[in-house]
Parts: sequence; C-alpha cells; structure tokens
Amino acid sequence: MSRYDGLSLSQLIDLLHPMVTPEPVSMAPATSGWWVLGGWLLALMLITLGHRVAAYRRNRYRREALRALDALAQQEPAASQAIAVLLKRTALGAYPRRDVAALQGDAWAAFLCTSSGNDPVVTAAAPSLARAAYLAPVNDPQLLAAARRWVQVHRA
Repeated sequence: MSRYDGLSLSQLIDLLHPMVTPEPVSMAPATSGWWVLGGWLLALMLITLGHRVAAYRRNRYRREALRALDALAQQEPAASQAIAVLLKRTALGAYPRRDVAALQGDAWAAFLCTSSGNDPVVTAAAPSLARAAYLAPVNDPQLLAAARRWVQVHRA
C-alpha cells in the first residue's frame, strides 16, 4: 500500500510542489544588430519627416495663391487683371526675381508654358494669361482654371 492511499483529492493537491513559472521573456532585442536596425529606421523616419515639413513650408506660397484664386472666383467679375497680378506675384515667390520680373507678353507666356511642363491647360491659355494684365477685366472661367492649374503644376 502506498502512502497516498486513502487521501482525498484536496490532500493530494496539497502534497504537490508549487508550480515553477519561467522568467518573463524580454521584449528588448537580444542582439546589437536589432538596435542598429532600429536606429537606422528611426533616423530614416526623422529625415523623411524633415523633408515633408520642409516641402510643406516651401509650398506655402502655392496654398496662399490658391486661396487668393478662390477669393477671386467668388467675386462677381473674376478680374482678369487680378489673376495676372496674382500669377506674377506667385512666380516671383517661386523663381528668382531676375528670371521673372521683366517677363511680359510672349516671353511671359513662354515662361508659363515651360514652367508648367507644357501642361495642355496652361499652354492653351498662356497667351490669354499674358495679355490679361493689359486688357479690360473680363469674367473668363477658363482663365481662372488655367491660372489655378499653373499654380498647382509649375516646377519651382
């Protein structure tokens, strides 16, 4: 007969050794390679964030020009002269003054075409945009659309 005969279940459970729990597994990387990789990923994320913030700041003039075009569109006659002035002011904010300030007429139209990468909307309206500053104010939605397109697509 064994010494466990005649014992109840609760008495048998009391005779068991306490359960030994293993140490918790560390979530920290075990090798230095993971630390290096984590550092590189963190640096890459910070560099990307820096570039995005810089691009956002660089494009502030675009956002302001688009807001001004929206305000012009809300006016009853969307003054073509105001659109021309706004385009010139935007170009002066994006390009060196010596390259843009003296442009007028055909040279201004050519600049609008080339700086937009020969965008079809801008190319079609470039002569009208170049003459808009010298004509009586007209309400031309195509002129406004072409100006908006140039502000969006030009490469500065």
